[in-house]
Amino acid sequence: MGYRTHNPGRLANITPRFTLHRAPISRYITLVARLEGISLNDTDGKLQVDFERISVLYDNTKIGYIGIGAAALFFGFIIWELAAPGYALVWVSAVFLTYIPRVILSIQFARKCASEKLGPHNAGPWERYFFLASIVPFIVFSSAVIIPFGENSLIALLYYSIIVMTLLAGGILAYSTSLPSLFLFMSISVLPIVAKSLLVQELLFTVLGLTMLFGFVLLSKLIPRMHKLLLENISLKIMNQSQSLTDPLTKLGNRRRLRLRVEDLIPMSVRRKDPFSIILLDIDNFKEYNDEHGHNAGDAMLIKVAEILLECSREQDLVVRYGGEEFLLVLPSTDTEAAVVLTERIRTAMKDETDITVSAGLAMHLKDQGFDQLLERADHALYRAKQGGRDQYVLAHTV
Repeated sequence: MGYRTHNPGRLANITPRFTLHRAPISRYITLVARLEGISLNDTDGKLQVDFERISVLYDNTKIGYIGIGAAALFFGFIIWELAAPGYALVWVSAVFLTYIPRVILSIQFARKCASEKLGPHNAGPWERYFFLASIVPFIVFSSAVIIPFGENSLIALLYYSIIVMTLLAGGILAYSTSLPSLFLFMSISVLPIVAKSLLVQELLFTVLGLTMLFGFVLLSKLIPRMHKLLLENISLKIMNQSQSLTDPLTKLGNRRRLRLRVEDLIPMSVRRKDPFSIILLDIDNFKEYNDEHGHNAGDAMLIKVAEILLECSREQDLVVRYGGEEFLLVLPSTDTEAAVVLTERIRTAMKDETDITVSAGLAMHLKDQGFDQLLERADHALYRAKQGGRDQYVLAHTV
């Protein structure tokens, strides 16, 4: 393994080759904003909460399909016994057919999440898609109340009411992260029972209708409170994840966040034959700076360096505080030449905006190389830059 040392200004005429597209980010990492510590009242925070609750909605619905299928088959049997086999076959078939579009929608959502094509900034419309895809199947299922049962109407309605209340209990859990979908399900399921019970104008039917209406009103009051608590829990979850992945001083990522990002990056880089590079950067003579200016000034300088690194890097790059005065940049879809351009940009910004200099070691990921080996190469290059007089970078390469 050999190294090549570069003096300042040598590549000043190279045109930056960075593309400003948004790179895929793993589902877990996207829950954390690029600038850690932002309030969940900010736009990015709301998008994170929305993405999480919509993901929970689709995940919960997978189990809900089993409940809907079992309920349709059970009440289909009731229709078969108390009304006519023809009604049963038509109703059950219609229920299953109208749920197919929503099942397909759920599959598409899962696939897009797995392929990292969905994140906080584009998941919002999927709640509306879910709502629209639910209208027809909910209406078809509730059409069971208009099936003519003759003298068995009360028994059939009681059976149907029990099934609806059971499904509603599950639906409150399944749709709890989406108030529009939950109230749609509750309204279409319960109100037809109430209407039919009151229209019959018989005592037992009236009691059933009033009981269902009371339950509907009660749930309408309680569900928004439950929804609010659920959103608070999601927000707390995001905040806890953010804190566990963030350096408290600079608000950059920490080593744990680095490891999570690398778990996705290396397989993706190998699969797409798309190289990535890293820059290991260290503030020169930082101990002396602390001794001369004090630790508060040193902390302020670390924060300023973090800001400069974020300003110079792209959105898809990961900037990490790796040690005391040591920083690491992970650059997806970046070869060594582009990494050099970014390093020069950073060094120039440091000189323009601060009174410190930095040294850096650069390394590009090689096939069949683990991340620890890549870090070792960058660390060795950084050591050479320090030994060579500081205020420079060394590019590691194989020979």
